[in-house]
Amino acid sequence: MLRGSLDWIPEDPSGRRRPIRINTNRVRLLAFLVAGVMSVLLGGAFALGRRAGAGSGTGTREYTILQGELLQLGARVENLQKTLWQVAQREERVFTVAADLNLDFSGLLEEAPEREPLNMFQYIEDVELRLYLSERLAEAELVTYDSLARLLVEKSDILRRTPSIWPVNGIFVSDFGPRVDPFTGAVRYHQGIDISNGTGTPIHAPADGVVTFCGWSGGWGLNMVIKHTDELSTRYAHCSRLEVAVGQNVQRGDIIARVGSTGRSVGPHLHYEVLRNGVQIDPEDFIIRAGPQAAVF
Repeated sequence: MLRGSLDWIPEDPSGRRRPIRINTNRVRLLAFLVAGVMSVLLGGAFALGRRAGAGSGTGTREYTILQGELLQLGARVENLQKTLWQVAQREERVFTVAADLNLDFSGLLEEAPEREPLNMFQYIEDVELRLYLSERLAEAELVTYDSLARLLVEKSDILRRTPSIWPVNGIFVSDFGPRVDPFTGAVRYHQGIDISNGTGTPIHAPADGVVTFCGWSGGWGLNMVIKHTDELSTRYAHCSRLEVAVGQNVQRGDIIARVGSTGRSVGPHLHYEVLRNGVQIDPEDFIIRAGPQAAVF
């Protein structure tokens, strides 16, 4: 049995010396108190460590899930961009085949507006839905353009022989229909359109065809006619010079004549007519591109 006493001697010599008695009960009580404090401290440390470990594991799992979702979305976006690019390329080829034009489709796609997601998982679901709809739309567009391309290939000969471009660069000065005659001042029906430019400016064939007339006639002066189909022909009047001969095959864009002021004319310009079964119709109905410098070549 533990028994005895300790003397406490203060550093100050004038202090009072106090004896401390030690017995078994006091030792047991002290040991119990120390053990209790240590248990509380160790338990708290263990709980904190476990909670921290659990939080870290949950965060890692969520990050891994989000990373996988975003990688999948990135791959789908890339595929969608490739599909839309194919759509734009095919659309450009379709119009090029139709009228030998170089059109810019870069403005077809609009950038999606940026927004700050409030919930990452909800944001991913929303993006997935929009991507799904875009993918279906892109697939439908490809099917549509493939069908159109096949149709255009089947109709390519007709399209090549359909007038579709400005025959000459210049200033549009007179349209088709009633107008005041510059010589008499009376209202007369103008059977074509007039495009003004300097003498010698090249005139281009607006479509494939065969030259059926070259020579001088009435107020048209030096002029020529191209037969494109059984129904459609075009006339080019007031020329200064012809670059082709009767019976010659021409293709869209070929130089066929030069601007002049022959015949009934007040200045150098091209009088351009489109005829269906020999009757003049509005040439602007057969011109795809409009505005100054609109001729393709």
